Amino acid sequence: MEFIRTEHRENLAVVTLDRGTANALNKAMIDELAETFKQLDRDSSVRGALITGKGNFFSAGLDVLEVAAYDEKTSQEFWQSFATMIGTMLSFGKPLVAAVNGHSPAGGAIVALTCDFRYMADGKFRIGLNEVPVGIAVPQPIFEMYAAVVGQKNAYQFLLQGKLLLPAEALQSGFVDEVCPQEEVFDRAWTRLKELAAFEPKTFALTKRNMRAGLVHKYTTHYDEFFGPTLHHWQDPDARNVLNALVASLKK
Repeated sequence: MEFIRTEHRENLAVVTLDRGTANALNKAMIDELAETFKQLDRDSSVRGALITGKGNFFSAGLDVLEVAAYDEKTSQEFWQSFATMIGTMLSFGKPLVAAVNGHSPAGGAIVALTCDFRYMADGKFRIGLNEVPVGIAVPQPIFEMYAAVVGQKNAYQFLLQGKLLLPAEALQSGFVDEVCPQEEVFDRAWTRLKELAAFEPKTFALTKRNMRAGLVHKYTTHYDEFFGPTLHHWQDPDARNVLNALVASLKK
């Protein structure tokens, strides 16, 4: 793996996002993330996993500079990979806890939403789905995943605003389960992971998959229905103008 590091600590795994300073997600990194969790799910010696980033970034979301330059065919492959990655992580049958060590907007927030519990570092970090202001339409299953965590009203209004939450706001809304000093976020998440991993694994896996079955189904078998409109909108000239303006500002 080039962008995903996995460390085994006894019967648990630590998955670290490791691509540049901000851990921006491109197709190669997304494919690696999906493959990592497929392997961990199959590995009977692994009882659970913690996912984290490095420095002041969990993940800055999609690598807009790279993804915006994809041609239509590559864009289609990218969104298919993105949906597969989300579905793979949602269907992971073992405990999965996020140590959100820093900023986590957009795609980074989506990765965190696939987890069972989220612990966030205190500070001026932000987390949330800010796709609408940058011209990216949000697929219905992502709204549903968001609403399952923060509630229907919050998810609806947060998405329309493209709201990025400070740690205290994320805690109040239910997006994260605890806010703690950055130097403690890994240990707090690790403690929760060990508690969950102590449960009988088959019972835990079946319960988790029962609760997520409807949502996982949308990512794994109804891609065209739920992600097709977003893919078409990705090519819309007006939406591309907004996205291209963001790309230009980032290049500066």
